[in-house]
Amino acid sequence: MKNYSSVLIIYNPNALKGKIDEFMPKIKQRLLLRFPIVEAMSTPDVHGAEAIAFKHATKFDVVLACGGDGTLHQVINGVIKSKAESVVGILPFGTCNDVARTLGIPFDFDKAIDCVLRFNTTQYDLMYDGNKYITYSLATGYLTKSVYQTDNSSKKKFGRFAYFMYALKRVFKFKSLPLTITYDNERAHGKFNYFMLLNGDYAGGFKISKGDNYANGKVKMVLIKKSKGIASFFTFLKLFFFGVNSIKKSKHAIVKDVESVEIENHSNYPFTIDGEKAKFLKKKIKSTTM
Repeated sequence: MKNYSSVLIIYNPNALKGKIDEFMPKIKQRLLLRFPIVEAMSTPDVHGAEAIAFKHATKFDVVLACGGDGTLHQVINGVIKSKAESVVGILPFGTCNDVARTLGIPFDFDKAIDCVLRFNTTQYDLMYDGNKYITYSLATGYLTKSVYQTDNSSKKKFGRFAYFMYALKRVFKFKSLPLTITYDNERAHGKFNYFMLLNGDYAGGFKISKGDNYANGKVKMVLIKKSKGIASFFTFLKLFFFGVNSIKKSKHAIVKDVESVEIENHSNYPFTIDGEKAKFLKKKIKSTTM
């Protein structure tokens, strides 16, 4: 077994509600109990984690993403593109931390560090669009704008519920989206109110799935069709409050486990990719095991 001796912590300065710098000396001190070399680097801006990981990952056995899912997304892309063989770990000190929830990593400060000290590892699939690796989620439609338009001060104060507070003020102004979705030799074309690819149990801090295999080369796809009245919105609420199994038989939804998906976005409406805004007209996504 390889001797893992060096750790790089890449952290978002907004982590732990903006107090991460106060806790960093303790984090480093505890990690030094197992790893002889521990260094920490703060991201200079919202996209800085990928550049840091790309530049430095080859020098470290372990790279820890300290923050939320956006920080993890950037760290994973930086590590893979650098061709480093580093193990990627998570200190879940962001807003939702959906991947950490799926993996059972505790949000308690000391218990999260204990997981790193015990060196618990697992395999976890990613999605790939030909340019970027997607850690767990791609979505568009109902409420997705709230993920990237909610300000940091609200997230620090209200946590994940800040997204819903923002979104519920605007939900009935939403118009359906014209999409063409081709998946595993099937095709869905029309107007939809929600689309999601998910490799994990959680989205936006809400438990969507349960007990799936997240290293089997497939991801969960959910499409919610446009409907008369508010039937599709209630389908969406069922998805987030009761999970994907509650809508599998709904005439307003398509739920599939897929290996690859091609998305044609006929309105250029924005998507979220691991919680960050993304705009595209066409994209092909494939599940990949690293």
